[in-house]
Amino acid sequence: MSYYVIRVAPRQEEVFQKLSGRLIADEGVAVVFPRRKMEHLKKGKRSMVEVPLFPGYVFLRSEEPLDSDLYSRIRHLPKFHHFVKSGDEISEVKGKDLELLRHFLKFGEVTPTSKVMFDENQRIRVFSGPMEGMEGNIIHVDKRKRRAKIRLDFDHGTFTMTLGFELMAEISLPAAEVAP
Repeated sequence: MSYYVIRVAPRQEEVFQKLSGRLIADEGVAVVFPRRKMEHLKKGKRSMVEVPLFPGYVFLRSEEPLDSDLYSRIRHLPKFHHFVKSGDEISEVKGKDLELLRHFLKFGEVTPTSKVMFDENQRIRVFSGPMEGMEGNIIHVDKRKRRAKIRLDFDHGTFTMTLGFELMAEISLPAAEVAP
């Protein structure tokens, strides 16, 4: 299974995915638009919204290498900007980037919120969800908005991503389990 990164028009990821589904009926080929659930606070009311995981980008999942016919059909879709390239070649997502993408896609196209608790030292403990295993990458936590900013290394640099969390309860760990 190969993944390729496609840059699309801003805030048009879902439109591009729907158009591609209608116009590209190849078996084993799909456009994946990863999203995340976030709690949105507006005028004192909380609601769950879906926002892009990687704004402005979608992923082409293909069982076969990208051929010129498929490339041409995708290139002519509305809202398409370009394939992400490495030099002159369209680059396939590989290595750590592929592991990171698969980590988020294992939850489906819509990544849920993580379930977390805070210990007595106000350190976050992730019990389930997309932030699980990424505690060392968390650079900022906003308890009021129930969001955590995470630093990730992807492709040619580092970027930050905000993920939502659900607060389970305050926990108290024995002194032996608390790191200095």
